[in-house]
Amino acid sequence: MNYKKISVASVAVGMFAASAAFAQNAEIATWSGFRKGAASFTFDDGAPSHVTDAGPTFKKYGYKATFNLVVNWNPNWSGFQGLADEGHEIASHSNSHGNNMSGEEASSKKSIENHIKQKYGIVTVAYPNCNVPNESAVLQNYIVGRICNGSWQGMSDAMGKDGPSNWAKTPAIMTGSEGQLKSTNDFTGQMQNVVKSNGWVAFLTHGFQGKTNGNANYSPTDLNAIDGALKWAQQNDKDIWVAPMGSVAMYIKERKASKIEPQDGGAANTMTFELKHSIADNISKYDYPLSIKVKTDWTKVEVTQGDAKLESKVDGGYVYFDAVPNAGKIVVKNADAAAPESSSSAPESSSSEAELSSSSTTGLIEQAFDGRHLAAYVDASGYITVQNAQGLNITVFNSLGNIIRTTKGIGCEQKVYTGAKGVYVVKIGNRAWSLKIK
Repeated sequence: MNYKKISVASVAVGMFAASAAFAQNAEIATWSGFRKGAASFTFDDGAPSHVTDAGPTFKKYGYKATFNLVVNWNPNWSGFQGLADEGHEIASHSNSHGNNMSGEEASSKKSIENHIKQKYGIVTVAYPNCNVPNESAVLQNYIVGRICNGSWQGMSDAMGKDGPSNWAKTPAIMTGSEGQLKSTNDFTGQMQNVVKSNGWVAFLTHGFQGKTNGNANYSPTDLNAIDGALKWAQQNDKDIWVAPMGSVAMYIKERKASKIEPQDGGAANTMTFELKHSIADNISKYDYPLSIKVKTDWTKVEVTQGDAKLESKVDGGYVYFDAVPNAGKIVVKNADAAAPESSSSAPESSSSEAELSSSSTTGLIEQAFDGRHLAAYVDASGYITVQNAQGLNITVFNSLGNIIRTTKGIGCEQKVYTGAKGVYVVKIGNRAWSLKIK
């Protein structure tokens, strides 16, 4: 099955039965959303076509990628910042793209961070010419270092559910005219394989055939092949998780280190616990949400973590939700038994909130709040998702201006609402976006 089962060796004396039962029936998904496999699309060299062509292609399907920049090749910094503001990952591909980037591990990270603002700065590096530099320097600055085809170094091209055996040598399969993957079927075949194996596959692309690629002229790839691969992924989104390399690496490391601890204070209609890990370094806080399911016979639930209301669903005798490690107590409540003031019905909107319309959101996506670049978008599964909103109030309005969700930002990424097709306005702090669930 596609999860890591959490076993609890002992439960404190006096723990209420509901919390104890929860701990025995809680599962952390191997992959986000309890999908069966993961795939990451990575793009090297900072080509103009990555901004003008790749970005819109991924936006069409609601997916995010990793873009690896060479500092001295003068990439379109504002264009790549725009991609970061849409939820993509910007990463390092060295300063100079020499034969080996040893000595540039830290400096390229810092140089890119001077231009690109995203939650943790630059946490992923891809090696020029596939040559591994100083591994110690890599792992002091990044959570993942990417090579090229694993088979070129006597490894597998795809990975298992726990990622690479060495995080400084994370494989990615070359695409394009000189690579192993050329057609949509080549991409989808690899994704189908990791769905079967519960594994992870990454793709390495430079420029695109017939597009403006600048220095990214090696092994050009047919953009239509990637478009077709993303279309297939969207059609099979329940099985394949498409996410940036840094996000997948963070999820794996958190999942392997996390545990569920039941808490005192449970009752017949609540289950209370904490999700914790002890990962600590100077690179990331490791607060990517983990997907959890809890066995229950309740038909309607409310899930909260700290001050945040979490998106949840009940299906097949389980409640599913995403929670952030070390972000506070999580309470799963039987909503059918809740008091009226605790019901899940949408609160009434104030007159000032109701007046907020999509026309007031134009051009706000590139604006920063307290030095951070917020992102809000609809992902491939139809969830309104936000990034970098830790500690900020989040409100979702429908097209009539009525409030349909209020919550608070936790973690580096957060699903805040999914519902009927239509236009919604998402307000984070004092910024707002107009988004469409299709």
